[in-house]
Amino acid sequence: MKNTVFHTLALLVTSFDLVATVKVVVVGAGTSGLAAARTLTDTWDTDENGGPLELTVLEAGTRIGGRTWTLNASEAGAAWNTAGALGAPTDMGASWIHGSTSTHPITKIATALGLATGSGLVRTRDNLAELRLCTAGKTSACSEPNNDEFTAYENLLSQAQESAEDSDTDISLWQALSGLSSSGQNRESKLFQYHLATGAEFNTAGPVTQLSAWNYDDDSQYSGTELVWAQGYKVMYEALQSGAVRVNDGSSTLQVAAVASASRQPILVTYNKRVTSVTYSSTGVVLTTADGSTYNADYVIITIPLGVLKSTDASSRVTFSPALPPATANGISQLGFGNVVKIALLFPTVWWPTGTHYYGLAQAGTDRGLFTYFLNVHALSTKPVLMTFALGASADTAEGMSNAAVWTQIRANLVKIFPRSVTVPTTAPQMIRSTWRANPLAKGAYTYVAVGTSKNTITAAFGGNVGGRLFFAGEHTSAAYRGTVHGAFQTGQVAARAVKACSAEAGTDDDGDDDDDDDDDDDDDDDDDDDGDDDDDAPSSKRSFLFSKRSSLISKQEAGNVLAPATQ
Repeated sequence: MKNTVFHTLALLVTSFDLVATVKVVVVGAGTSGLAAARTLTDTWDTDENGGPLELTVLEAGTRIGGRTWTLNASEAGAAWNTAGALGAPTDMGASWIHGSTSTHPITKIATALGLATGSGLVRTRDNLAELRLCTAGKTSACSEPNNDEFTAYENLLSQAQESAEDSDTDISLWQALSGLSSSGQNRESKLFQYHLATGAEFNTAGPVTQLSAWNYDDDSQYSGTELVWAQGYKVMYEALQSGAVRVNDGSSTLQVAAVASASRQPILVTYNKRVTSVTYSSTGVVLTTADGSTYNADYVIITIPLGVLKSTDASSRVTFSPALPPATANGISQLGFGNVVKIALLFPTVWWPTGTHYYGLAQAGTDRGLFTYFLNVHALSTKPVLMTFALGASADTAEGMSNAAVWTQIRANLVKIFPRSVTVPTTAPQMIRSTWRANPLAKGAYTYVAVGTSKNTITAAFGGNVGGRLFFAGEHTSAAYRGTVHGAFQTGQVAARAVKACSAEAGTDDDGDDDDDDDDDDDDDDDDDDDGDDDDDAPSSKRSFLFSKRSSLISKQEAGNVLAPATQ
């Protein structure tokens, strides 16, 4: 009888072992978190990956998307809803698909959803732009420069990097520009500073005084067109969450397919769960949230923004026990996390010339990036909306300004940009402002390479896992595509693949097998496949950016060369 009982218990234990789940927690439901969760959901193999997947997604806020954020009617306000101006005009985070090509990961999602340029996606054109330069004392209707000196700007940046390379230590890009000139332009020139704000500072989100002269642009970019989502980036992140698309693991060629409603596997997201502490060991991870809840996991994918990882504020900070490895901790500390402010302006009617995509005002000094650059959203959405930006050091300044002060500055700049025949309204329009620096769940916009750091800092900090339990993802973990939505998406997939590999290895070890060769192959695959099949479209030493567009305004003389290949 006793032997029969023990035999029965043994069978039960064995049965429980067979159905034991692999607990994975994804912290954050932004692009990288949703990419990780979608990849795990769509590609998990119970037999190969150590058991059934038990997936939990914890979101600190009340919505998905993270720093991709298309405001809805309640968030934007009644006036925006009444005007039918929700969507692209109310993207307060990322707006663009940068360098869209058929192999671009975000373009693949759009394509799977049946969207294309002119049908759900809208192309922005750098050559449809007007730039104004005010002569001394002029406060309205400033003139168009004969030459925008964009070539001189590029030459100066090249000179600065070459000069900095002769130094034994890295210096800021601003320091490296000291004493240099090209075609009469130097770092103090208005046109140069305009391009600096709308180019280097917009693209990196970092003040030029903090950017590494050696490495500020050591990332990559896709070589296609610049597109925005007509209905906003929510189309993408809602598709990832709802299961409207299915993905493979992205290890070779990323594949994205549409999924019929009846067959979708939505990702369950638990909101208002801000993780405050992460305790990890060789046996697992315990997460504690601000409301006192605890979550146990075998593996955790952490997509918390770099700004939050850097934060010591009680409303933001997260602690790790034991402390993170030095390379990871140093990367978090030393990499820069910048800011960009977006301000959308809804007017009763369109009062400005409608054929132009961009308007710019060249000025020097601390205000060079303060509402000097405008996107004509009407050209993209037919709605009476202009969008402007605060860039570089001006971004944090703008967050501290009142609505009245913001409109006063914007209006003064618009009066300088438009001819006297165009009447700029005196009454303030409906206004929506981003405040990413003040947001305790973001603490800024996106990552830049600060003095003394490089893409190698990112790789050293986030290129592997911590203790076989913690895996980092997010735009700040992408050495090739930091600051971009596609970079965030790809790192989510990389983290998902790494979790699957570790879980598979653990399952093999539990079975008593030891296959070091396979382990090495998995690690190599994770490193080699960080960017999937897209490296051919991504030449090195090109800048990338989350909220920004690619370049500053381009002179009419250059427009023909810039616009070359069109359709994707």
